[in-house]
This record gives sequence, structure tokens and C-alpha cells, in this order.
Amino acid sequence: MLVNPEICQMASTGGHGSSDDPGDKRPPRNLQDVLKYAIEHTPTTQDEEGGESEGGNHGNRESAAERAEWLSNALSGMYKDEVKEMAEQVAFLKESSKVTEAVEGHEVEGREDLEEKKTEALEYLFDLVQGIDNAKDFLKVGGGDILQLCFSDPSSEVRWRTLDLLAALSQNHPSNQAEFHSMGLIKRLLDVLDSSSEVDMVRIKALYALSCLCRDNDTCLSNFVKHDGFSVLMRAMQSDIEKLQIKATFMLQAILISFPQHKDTLHNMGMVHQLVSLLQQEHAITHEQFILALLNLVSGHSGCISDCCQPELQFEELLKSRVELLKDKEEFMEELEYCQKLMAICFTKNTSSQGMDR
Repeated sequence: MLVNPEICQMASTGGHGSSDDPGDKRPPRNLQDVLKYAIEHTPTTQDEEGGESEGGNHGNRESAAERAEWLSNALSGMYKDEVKEMAEQVAFLKESSKVTEAVEGHEVEGREDLEEKKTEALEYLFDLVQGIDNAKDFLKVGGGDILQLCFSDPSSEVRWRTLDLLAALSQNHPSNQAEFHSMGLIKRLLDVLDSSSEVDMVRIKALYALSCLCRDNDTCLSNFVKHDGFSVLMRAMQSDIEKLQIKATFMLQAILISFPQHKDTLHNMGMVHQLVSLLQQEHAITHEQFILALLNLVSGHSGCISDCCQPELQFEELLKSRVELLKDKEEFMEELEYCQKLMAICFTKNTSSQGMDR
């Protein structure tokens, strides 16, 4: 396959420019990186005195000059056309994805190096789109195409870095959220999240991207619900991947707080029973989030409260035993508070009514 020579050069440098010194690190991307370099490479008074006492003052001056030149080049390099930079990275990723597709299933020399350059390009794009203007311009330079291509890359690191990039592009960017929605990415993210054969990190990043895409966006969330997203979240909470469990519960909580109208859907699909079932397992660090999600779910929803009171769930007994387990343990004070609030919401009124009946 013929490949643009400029693209090959980008592959050899990661798309971030070249360096005469192979030991040089990648140039800083922001003022924080420059400051860090300056601190790390500023000699102490003891170093300078030691250099002078050994007749090394000339060497120190040379070293200082080199550092000054490096910082000058770094600062000038920071103020470049970032839209052009994004376009170059996107072009490289498009071309490299064609190469990857052509050699898939074959042992090809330099394949690992190409994967490394692709991850570096994605990482660089991730940094660039932290700026709100760059995030808006990303799609204008053809960025949507590389998202679709890199989602299916053989390298799991390329896949999860692509999802990380998608999350950054989606978060608090309504116009990007609308475009990604029209590209059908919500269904695709749900499929990745729900795939037990996928690498853990890829599933975690898919969930993160999904959360950013649906955040404060009723249209995206409606599409999420349409594709049975709550069931996918439920299965993520039931997985044996702790980080996935916690992040899935975080997303559920965010939806309950911002879009409480979806409590009816969650009630009808039996979410109360599923959360209680998770809490009936041996106590774990994830239980604090399960309890909080359940607390948000029952608050102001009589149907969910009724579910909690069903005798077969034995939820009141579970809460009482959990309170005993957690009390006097400082690290579990918040979880203890959530349990007590659930007791008050679900069972205090019920107990009082029974007392009045008697």
C-alpha cells in the first residue's frame, strides 16, 4: 500500500515534530509543563557552588544556555495553530488506520511502533481538545471519521484512548453531543460497555464517554433509554469489575438527580430489587454507592418505597444489620448515614401506621 511520505514522517515522530536529540522528551503542551521543566532543571545553589569549586563554571553556563534555548523553543512552539495541529493528527490517524486494516492478521515489522504512534496522536488530541474552541473545531477537521475508525482498532489502548477523547469532546459541549448522537454513537457505546469479551479498560472508558455524552442532554438520554441503557447499566453494576460498578452507579445517580422523571422506568424494570440484591452480598466498598443510588431512587417515589417494603426482600432487616456493622467506624460514616435515611423513608412511617392500627 502506498502511504503519504509526510504521514510516514509523522509516524516516526508521533506527529509531534522531530528532535535532533533522541533523548529529548516531547515538548511541553502547556505552561504547567514548562514550569515543571524549569523547576526540575534549575540547579541548586549547592550544585552551582560545587561546579565552580571544581572549575566547572563554564559547563554550568553551557548547560544554562541549553536550558534557556530549550525553554525559548518550547514557549514559541506552544503558540502555534492548534487547529492545524489537530488536522495533522487526524490525517495521520486516518492514514495509519488504513495501514492497520491492510496488515490485520499478519505479522508486520513496525506494527507495534505504529500502534504506539497512534496512541501518542490520540493522547495529543486529548490535550488539545481541552480548550473549548478546539473541541468545537475537532469535528470540522474530520475528527468524527477517526473516532469511527479507531473504535474498531485491534489495539485495546488505541480503543480506550479514542473513548477517552470522545468523553473530552462530549463533556459540556452540546453541539458535539448532538453530532455524536446523530452518528449513532450511543448505541455503539452501549454495545462496547455490555461486551463481556472486551478489555476492562475499554469498557470503563466506554461508560465514561457515555456518561459525558448523556450529561445534561435530554435528547441523548432519551436515546440511551430507547436502547435499554438502564439494563446495560444494571449489568455493569452486577459485573465483577469494581471500577465499572462504581462508575455505572455514579451515572445512575446523576440521571436520578438531573432527570427524576426516569424513576418510573427504573421502578417498572425492578431496579429496587436489583440494588437490594447487590447489597445482600458480602459488604464491599461499592456498597456505599449502591445505597446512595437506592436512596436517590426512593426519594419522592411511592412505588419504589413500596418495593423496599416487600417482606420477601427483607430489606429492613438488612438495613438494621448494616447499621450495626458500620456504626463506630469512621470510614463508613457516610454509608451509615445513607442507611439511616433509607430506614426513615421506607420503614418509620410503616412502623407508625402499624402502631396506630394496633
